[in-house]
Amino acid sequence: MKKNLKFAALVVSAGLIMASCEGPMGPVGEDGPKGDKGDPGTTLGCAECHNSSSPMSAFSAQWSESTHARGGNAAYANRAGCVQCHTSQGFLEYLAEGSTANISVPSNPMQINCATCHNIHDTYSDADWALTNPGAQTLEVKYAGADVIWDKGSSNQCAFCHQSRSVNPAPTVNGADFTIASNGTRIGPHHGPNTNLILGKTPFELPGEAHPTNNPHSTANGCVTCHMSTPYGYLAGGHNMGLMYDSHGTETLLKTGCTTCHTNATEIDGKVNALTADIEDKMGRLEAQLTEAGVYNPATGLAKAGTFKANAVLAYLNYNTVKEDRSNGLHNPGYIRTLLDNSIATMETLGFADPAK
Repeated sequence: MKKNLKFAALVVSAGLIMASCEGPMGPVGEDGPKGDKGDPGTTLGCAECHNSSSPMSAFSAQWSESTHARGGNAAYANRAGCVQCHTSQGFLEYLAEGSTANISVPSNPMQINCATCHNIHDTYSDADWALTNPGAQTLEVKYAGADVIWDKGSSNQCAFCHQSRSVNPAPTVNGADFTIASNGTRIGPHHGPNTNLILGKTPFELPGEAHPTNNPHSTANGCVTCHMSTPYGYLAGGHNMGLMYDSHGTETLLKTGCTTCHTNATEIDGKVNALTADIEDKMGRLEAQLTEAGVYNPATGLAKAGTFKANAVLAYLNYNTVKEDRSNGLHNPGYIRTLLDNSIATMETLGFADPAK
């Protein structure tokens, strides 16, 4: 019995010794079948835009010199009711929610930037150049009781913010006297009522000469025809969107958009200078009348408190609309001239003489 146990123990011990000592590795076998191709990741997608031939570097540099980038609007208008146009976060939140009711006020307001207007880094492909708000815009302010539609290609994105805002309450033509409640009030269409003027549909028209319905500067592509035309470096046009630049100390108009219609480039400066002088003259005359009427305070550039004839307040609103448009008539020459001429004539009928007469 003892011999059997000893033999068994010897067999077990030998097995353990053999198990703990591996022999030499055999030859390497053949490669197995190739697996499926993996996801290329995002770096290849990045190269579609981030490459030496992409225009994105130039676009970014143009934008960095623009009013959108440097205007300070994100800081001073970072409050409820303003953030949807004055901050990037507010604009995108409005598009997502479709209402200003619950838009938050960002703690770090961002200027309008690439991601405000384009679907940056959504697909890491050329699709990211698509606009965030490309559709036709129904403007906030109606005209003659009807909706005003802006549908001009890529400039639909611009129209979302660059339009008149409602004045409520507002005077009516030949209506009851109107009270402006407090001094320094900003009663008016707000900044940038450009699309309404380009369409020739503003809510404060006064009787008199018929307002033109045709505007040669209302192109199929709207704002981008001139404001995003072939740029002058980073200083105008393109993604800078400005139209004036400094050339050796001289303020110069970018004409690359003008020459799509005005084939004689040498005549453009003369036409622009004549129009600007005419509009500035009309604005100066109307301002003098409004100041005499007590509606306007030239020291502050704002309306004054008081109760005034409805048509006098409408004339002020027209003055403010053209002032805030800042195109000196270029956006719609015939319409803007008529808007001011009728306002000046209306103030005359109210007893405030035209300084030019």
